[in-house]
Amino acid sequence: MTFKIVNTVRILSIIALVIVFFISYAGLPEQVLILLDEIGAPVQYVTRDLFFYGSLSFIVLSNALLYVLSAILAASPKKTFQLIANYLVVLTAIINFFFSVSLTFVEILNGRENFNYSNFAPFFYLSEGLFAIWLMAFTYSLATTKKDV
Repeated sequence: MTFKIVNTVRILSIIALVIVFFISYAGLPEQVLILLDEIGAPVQYVTRDLFFYGSLSFIVLSNALLYVLSAILAASPKKTFQLIANYLVVLTAIINFFFSVSLTFVEILNGRENFNYSNFAPFFYLSEGLFAIWLMAFTYSLATTKKDV
């Protein structure tokens, strides 16, 4: 039951990521800025198609690998493996949130208007904070599950 609930969260995060992915792609110029130097001057560009297919392949591969691993672990009769499977599905949702934030940042970076990029930092800190909370909860759950076995 728990696996179905967290799997629903994963599916919703994938839907949100797909929406953000296509919206951000629609707003990108032909040459996508991906790297700035220390003073904020543009350093490296890639083509829009390379950014699209590279991002898409990275997102699909990471989601597929985590899904397959969690599905294999969820099928196990051992409680510890099922717990790890649930946490991997939640990790997928957190990673999808980070991808969404990153894609939105690239879109803003390549936008035409002047934007203070430091205003966007809390979203990156939020995704890192979610990962830190996930890591602490995962470690605690594994430690308490080992005692029950």
